[in-house]
Amino acid sequence: MNETEPHPRRRIWPFLGYALLIIALPVALMGLMPANEYKAWGGDGIDCDGPGLVFFFAGLGIALYGVGALVNGRHFRKPLRVAVACACLSVCLALGVNLVAAIKEQRLNDAVPEMCG
Repeated sequence: MNETEPHPRRRIWPFLGYALLIIALPVALMGLMPANEYKAWGGDGIDCDGPGLVFFFAGLGIALYGVGALVNGRHFRKPLRVAVACACLSVCLALGVNLVAAIKEQRLNDAVPEMCG
């Protein structure tokens, strides 16, 4: 084995990290669902279920992709790692915007407690 060639065990970790980010894409997509389904459909109703699922999936997605951005961002001299870090940050940004919208929707639901009895 050549001295400049990394150990085979060290080459598997980046692959596993990228695989985890790809596997976590459905979690991120679930975190992007609307906080109020009725408003998303064009109605003006109050969603009594609340945005709990959005909180869960968006929080989990921000955690996973935030770690992905940190781990890949520290290798800023490798263009692939920088691209992955930027993609992770953009997913975190989209999830963060949806999380703020879900918090606003939760506050609206809390302002009208007699509707969801």
